[in-house]
Amino acid sequence: CFVKSNDLTHSLSSYLKETCPKWSKLSNHKEKKSVLLLVVCSSAHRTLELIKLVNAFKGEAKVVKMFAKHIKIKCQMDLLEKNVTHLGIGTPGRIKALIEQEGLNLESLKYLVFDWNWRDQKLRRM
Repeated sequence: CFVKSNDLTHSLSSYLKETCPKWSKLSNHKEKKSVLLLVVCSSAHRTLELIKLVNAFKGEAKVVKMFAKHIKIKCQMDLLEKNVTHLGIGTPGRIKALIEQEGLNLESLKYLVFDWNWRDQKLRRM
């Protein structure tokens, strides 16, 4: 199911609240090595920005950051294996590596969001 894109009148939290209205019911998720909502963005810096912006939406849900900058893939795999996480935000390369090495399972995934409208200083997109 595809939903409309953010027209930039919403913050990330308000967009996700509109797009994922049943989030509070889904956040009782208990499966390890998986996420319910995955946000794919262009860089580690943007990942950190989005983690800060999503606080109003996530409630008690756990967020995992998925990028390569200063974080070893083994550490992220251990984190996903030992903890229940609801929301993942990361870069395409690291998400792909986690899936390929079976550190991330997508069977429970309900929402996939691409951070497409954001551009960096050089006006590049994801």
